[in-house]
Amino acid sequence: MTPMIDVVFLLLIFFVCASIGQIRESNLPTPLAGAGSVEVSQPVEAPPPLGNFWITLKREADGTTTATLNERQFRDWVQLRSVLRQLAAAAAEVPVILDIAPQVPAGDVVDIYDTCKAANFETIQFATGSSG
Repeated sequence: MTPMIDVVFLLLIFFVCASIGQIRESNLPTPLAGAGSVEVSQPVEAPPPLGNFWITLKREADGTTTATLNERQFRDWVQLRSVLRQLAAAAAEVPVILDIAPQVPAGDVVDIYDTCKAANFETIQFATGSSG
């Protein structure tokens, strides 16, 4: 009988401790305007989203990997890193999408991914369908 009492008290302590951290939910009053006092104004135009930075990696016939960043081709990784740092400084919230061809070595993929992380982009995604 004593072990059963111990188990009951342990469960009681567990549920009390687990319920302490929860935020109490309640309905907040919302003042609503009357039927005749609603005004219609011109909708505010939201600025268009910046889009995204699309990086396509392809393996060339000579064995080198080339990167295309939004229609601009890079064979020099140092120049691509510099451009990515500048873009991240201007708009780090814009997502980067990596489109990797099947023939690209994993080392090049990791290199570009690490470069994007080092440039402080907030979101780095991989495309599901390769342009390969």
